[in-house]
Amino acid sequence: MKRLTKCLAAAVGAGVLAFAACAPQAPPPAEKPESDLEYDVAFLSLEKSDEISPLIYGEFLEHIPGCVYGVIWAELIEDRKFYYRPGEEGLSPWRTEGSVAADEECYSENGYAASLSEGAAISQTLSLGKEEYDGYFYAKGEGTLRVQVGDYSADVAVSGGFAKYTYAFSSASEGEAEVRFSCTQGSVALDSLSLMPADNYMGMRRDTLDAMKSLKGTIYRWPGGNFVSGYLWKDGIGNRDMRPSRRNLAWFPDTGDIQDDIDRLETAGFYDRIDPNDMGTDEFLAMCEYIGTIPYMAVNTGSGSVQDAADLVEYCNGPAYTDYGALRAANGHEEPYNIRYWCVGNEMQGDWQIGHTSVSEYVNIHNAFSEAMKRIDGDIFITGCGDNCTGWTEQMFRNCADNLDYIGEHLYAQSDDSYEPSLHILAMTNNLDMRIANHRKLIAEIPAAAHVKIAFDEFAYQWETQSEMRDALGIAAALNLFIENADVVGMANYSDAVFAESKSAPGALYSAGGETYFSPIGYVLKAYAEHMQAYSAEAVIKQTDKTTALDYALTVSSDGKRATLAVVNPSSKSILLNWDGEKYRTVRRVDIVGESATSVNTQGKEGVSCTVTENAAPAAIRPMSVTLFVLEMG
Repeated sequence: MKRLTKCLAAAVGAGVLAFAACAPQAPPPAEKPESDLEYDVAFLSLEKSDEISPLIYGEFLEHIPGCVYGVIWAELIEDRKFYYRPGEEGLSPWRTEGSVAADEECYSENGYAASLSEGAAISQTLSLGKEEYDGYFYAKGEGTLRVQVGDYSADVAVSGGFAKYTYAFSSASEGEAEVRFSCTQGSVALDSLSLMPADNYMGMRRDTLDAMKSLKGTIYRWPGGNFVSGYLWKDGIGNRDMRPSRRNLAWFPDTGDIQDDIDRLETAGFYDRIDPNDMGTDEFLAMCEYIGTIPYMAVNTGSGSVQDAADLVEYCNGPAYTDYGALRAANGHEEPYNIRYWCVGNEMQGDWQIGHTSVSEYVNIHNAFSEAMKRIDGDIFITGCGDNCTGWTEQMFRNCADNLDYIGEHLYAQSDDSYEPSLHILAMTNNLDMRIANHRKLIAEIPAAAHVKIAFDEFAYQWETQSEMRDALGIAAALNLFIENADVVGMANYSDAVFAESKSAPGALYSAGGETYFSPIGYVLKAYAEHMQAYSAEAVIKQTDKTTALDYALTVSSDGKRATLAVVNPSSKSILLNWDGEKYRTVRRVDIVGESATSVNTQGKEGVSCTVTENAAPAAIRPMSVTLFVLEMG
């Protein structure tokens, strides 16, 4: 394998907003820099080898705690459609005063309305910034409703059946504030309340979307993940205010024990457990259009039906004269979305998955779903559930080859705090190496599946800490491995694109205090997506000190005029890399450097920096770094 060749060669030899990341720097001085070591770089071949799929620089999103609601989705009010009875202790985030009843005649499809008699009120605490806000609610009855948010207050006359009432204000301060709705006269019922920053884009936070745009992810997998096996997509289209709120069944199954619900809600935010279906198919696709990425849609083979999957393909790709194409047009998008990439199911080999069954049964399920979807659109590409560390993928290949373009492999690498950075990298790459080798063996044994490529459509380190510099080293090494094996690796989706800073989860981006910023991993993903070239090539760095354990990959442009060398340095040594500077001139250099292996970025403090230098003079790569050299030949 190519990685073995590399190893043998080695043995022989500030809270920055995302869109401002990797700030350009002035070229360093021309004199020879100091370094701990000097290594020679041999460009063995700059001839184009395997074409690298741009889809390996993808991202993943799932409706899990701290990923969608409150991070991408801009809504500030919790339980805005009253899934629980307003004020129900331990369940509802609403506080109540006076006579507040749960009215089952509500505006949304399920749940309740909050019925307020004169003198009654509902309230909750939320966080505001210094910006403009738009709000609305639906109300029925006869009376006067007072709306208060922080220092803002307005009286609204309510009359008749459910109607929409709007309000707007500018917040002069930031921090926690109370939103309060009180009935000062008569009686009114409230449902489907909303409060968002006025600059939201179709309900999404612009700061988050702008950061995601800057991240340069080429393809986004959505909506899951385990979530998708309990998700009914038809709940998430049409008028958002009328959509039903549902349990997030992957993370909040109904045990029938209300005290169990209370205990679990105590440890998580409301929208970590209940999905309001506000961010559905059309919103996700609007997000993809805004950030300039390719949508990769997952369908529910757990609790979902074949017909539902086919209907979703028609909704996304069907002409406006088809039943679901007409529904899409009625919902505001006349032209088909033309989604090409589809993921049929998620981790169905796992007994943790809703709808899990044996592989002998699941191959029939996969074929039924795929064939129904392709009858609607024969030009789609399909990824199936895989696990080539067991016999699952083999059976998928033997029984479903005609209905597969990619096979999904998921990896959440386990590591240990005692590991040196080089071992932390191997915790990721050794597992990926094994899966790639297993895949090669299977396609050699099963010729019908020779066309199927791997989609590593969820990969990350374990979910116990924020993204650290050592994780960034491992993710860079993983991307190097995907590039070296471009003939069989067709897609990769980092898990996850963005998280709330408060969550101990490995985000590429983090959100806090109304700002979104890069993690160390985010810097790596952005740098590779922006600067790696279209074809793999071959280089050797002659490491005279094998303990430095450099990991690297070389790519070359389609016209052969540019190359990019990416080097991961997990060591504590600075290393000067030498090559013929006249023949291979450095036109750009990207340095991602951590203060230590465990450095993180937080709002207001960067432990890991990213700088871009144009027309860079020779300089040593720093310890604990990922460095990309963009070279011009001639």
